[in-house]
Amino acid sequence: MLAMIPSVIRGVGTHDLERIKIIAREAYPAVAQLSIEVLSEWMQGSGLASLFVVDVRAPKEFAVSHLHGAINLQTADQIARAVTRQDPNKTILYCSVGFRSSRLAHLVAQRGVPNVFNLEGSIFQWANEGNEIYQGEKRVQQVHPYGRRWIGLLKQGLASDC
Repeated sequence: MLAMIPSVIRGVGTHDLERIKIIAREAYPAVAQLSIEVLSEWMQGSGLASLFVVDVRAPKEFAVSHLHGAINLQTADQIARAVTRQDPNKTILYCSVGFRSSRLAHLVAQRGVPNVFNLEGSIFQWANEGNEIYQGEKRVQQVHPYGRRWIGLLKQGLASDC
């Protein structure tokens, strides 16, 4: 994360998402990183029935918007218990940019949960690429920016007031 200090000081832009993805991969090399394109294909192909999509952001972030069908859990133990109950083919974790969810994917996999993926670029990249986001079942257009410093990681108009 030290590599992000200059961006945080000067402000971040959407181009910084690529740097964050590299940092997450380096910090958690054992975590399977899933591209936005592949998740979109999975959601359209097999549907949500075989996927367990977990938004690991804070409840206030989740309340603004999330991926369709996602549930909101914040700890590795909560996620591992929920996966055991659901028994999905694949578990996909995401956060704002993919660092928090990479850490949790690592911890969940350590608890013996198979087929755990981190959504690279997470909801910021998902929304930036024009994919649908929801508030419950209602389609919406904005994402919680995590914090004012991170608004630049979202395309103009996508950041909600926080």
